Amino acid sequence: MTVSEASGNQLSRAERDPGHQAALGDLVGRVVRDRRDQVREQLLKRRAVQTRGLAQALDDELNRWSDQLQSVLKGQPLPAQARREISLLESAQTQDVSQFMLELDAVRLQLRGHSPMAEVLGRFAEEIRQLPSHRQAAAKQALMEQWQSSVEHRYLADQMVLLDKQREQLLEELYRRMEGAEALTELFPVSEPGEAGRLWDMADVPLSQRQRRDLNQLAGWLSRQAQIQTLADQLGRMAQAASKGKVRRVKEASSAREVRPSPLPEEVVGVQQGKDLARLLAVAMSLLATEELETLFYKQLIDAQLLIYQMRGKQPVAGKVKNVFRARPSEAMEHGGPFILCVDTSASMNGYPERCAKALALAMARIAVRDGRACQVLIFSTQVVQFELVGEQGLSQLRDFLGYQFHGGTDLGPCVDLACQQLKLETFANADLLMVSDFIAPRFQAERLALMAQARQHGTRFHAVPLSRHGNPALLAQFDRQWPIDTSLSRRFHG
Repeated sequence: MTVSEASGNQLSRAERDPGHQAALGDLVGRVVRDRRDQVREQLLKRRAVQTRGLAQALDDELNRWSDQLQSVLKGQPLPAQARREISLLESAQTQDVSQFMLELDAVRLQLRGHSPMAEVLGRFAEEIRQLPSHRQAAAKQALMEQWQSSVEHRYLADQMVLLDKQREQLLEELYRRMEGAEALTELFPVSEPGEAGRLWDMADVPLSQRQRRDLNQLAGWLSRQAQIQTLADQLGRMAQAASKGKVRRVKEASSAREVRPSPLPEEVVGVQQGKDLARLLAVAMSLLATEELETLFYKQLIDAQLLIYQMRGKQPVAGKVKNVFRARPSEAMEHGGPFILCVDTSASMNGYPERCAKALALAMARIAVRDGRACQVLIFSTQVVQFELVGEQGLSQLRDFLGYQFHGGTDLGPCVDLACQQLKLETFANADLLMVSDFIAPRFQAERLALMAQARQHGTRFHAVPLSRHGNPALLAQFDRQWPIDTSLSRRFHG
């Protein structure tokens, strides 16, 4: 028999018993949902969810996990007798006591010789006749639970081991994400469930007590800075108004530095298809049980489609900068484009101007979370460092940026060059670029002004946010608009 014939026979068997396949799907779905509910209950016992949005985000995460596991588990090869017994179990689950008793003898006959449940069902037939009618339904339900447990133990043992491992890994991930999301809700006041869902996506790391205290102190200080909050609100509304009528996009190109797990296989994180025999699941080995399935095993080996454990290293490794596509809801364009904050971290910005710059970044990130925009920060002194404040690594990026110490010299040019490269991407169409600096620097030369002119053609607006009265007027005049923040001694005393 050829590989293609074996594959065809396997397919034809699946086509001939769609009822058996549906029954397996129902059983697996019920098992996975039970584990999902156990995870949710265990999680909420340890940590209460404070907002409706985070509760919805948690449920969405659990549903994604259960859907992925179901798709893996339902594809496992099982012997014909196992599929037949699972079909009988699923049919019995839907029957009332009288229907079940009518078919019980036929069910026992089909199970005889290969399932211990044949004897259990025989004893049940004798015992249920001794029970009053009002207790028979409960007895039948207990029998169904025993039968399902027996099926899981005999036919789905490997899958249940996998499921329990996945559950423990999921719990660890959810504890960490909930802790991060709660820290973010203190920094980003939310009013809509969708906003809380974005915080869930950003909550990539837990924070130490000191980090939470420092971030909350900055948030508290921002709440007392009316001029910074007013500036952020005005910029947000201006960006929204300028974006009206722009083309709405669903998929947008971007660039990002790849962060990938270490190649060292240090821990199991899931299941994937492949041909690494050292990581082979026991359930995949079952294909070698018969000659026909053995041929299918070798076909899946050649095609790298065997089920193997997915391994990864514990420490991430930074990779190359690459082009990516990032989905964005089209309605987000109604709220305006993304923000790029270019923040001067030179020594002259140390102290009060530094606090103002960080508070403004936090205020703009809040608007970005509220409106579903992107918010990127480029910090510069002698070199340029990039932070994505709203995204899958939002909390760690925000933590790192706000913990950055300002020092070095002032060189606006390289930051503008990098920002203009970013602005060529469709992701940053309609973007607002905010340059936050004391602007004690020379004016831009013609080549840099040409880059800025090209960006303006794609809808970008260049805003200067001077934190000093001594900024270079010629340099400030090269921006579309100026938004000065008062950092005088009197303002510092009142702030």
